[in-house]
Amino acid sequence: MRDILGYEGKRVVVTGASSGMGAATARTLVDLRAKVHALDIKPIEAKVEQALEVDLSQRDSIDAAARRLPGHVDALFNCAGLPGPPFSNLDTMLVNFAGLRHLTEALLPRIPRGGAIASITSVAGMGFRKNLENVKALCGTKDFDEARAWCEANPDKANGYLFSKQCIIWYTMQRAVDLVARGIRMNCLSPAPTDTPMLPAFHAQATRDFINKHFLAPIGRNATPEEMAEPLVLLNSDAARFISGVNLFVDWGYLASVEVGARPGLL
Repeated sequence: MRDILGYEGKRVVVTGASSGMGAATARTLVDLRAKVHALDIKPIEAKVEQALEVDLSQRDSIDAAARRLPGHVDALFNCAGLPGPPFSNLDTMLVNFAGLRHLTEALLPRIPRGGAIASITSVAGMGFRKNLENVKALCGTKDFDEARAWCEANPDKANGYLFSKQCIIWYTMQRAVDLVARGIRMNCLSPAPTDTPMLPAFHAQATRDFINKHFLAPIGRNATPEEMAEPLVLLNSDAARFISGVNLFVDWGYLASVEVGARPGLL
């Protein structure tokens, strides 16, 4: 049977590879015989080619990790993220957006034609069009330091998890258009609630009952990390070679239920 995913021997980078969706993504790619270079602020258990410690809230830490990554990268998986509290809004914005963008832009010169980038955002970002002026303002900053300064100057707008995920969606679509000429694809994935170490933080913020009532997938359960990792792996694979600029909802019909009026759209 033809290998339609085409990862064997390819050099890939995965952030957030210590736990949750990032760990599941790293394990899946190892199983597919990719050469996985994994990044996280915490220890990484997957049997990867290289495991690097990185703090995505710090530009110098990102730059140091980037210097140790291969000069040729076939695919980048941006899986790292913070849930908001107990982390500050600023740290959440830096890790989830500014740091993600800084690493992506650092690695783009190493990604050849046919390469791909996939980032994890969230169903929480689905209302980005309602906040487009602020999203465009932050995404229009030129680099990590300018993005940090914008967030510090606009704490009421750069207010953490939801806004960071909105910005990932816009950045993905905007950059996908830019990268057409280079033959590089860029997509993102919006998960429904998933059983990861991050989920209790959301329950603490909004209560488990509220999240289950309004955001649980219609099938009636949370997703597993693997149920998010595998579609993410698909997006950067040869099988998805004509897919770019897409925000893929992996939610077992949550978005559909909102759009047809079967449940309220709170975002």
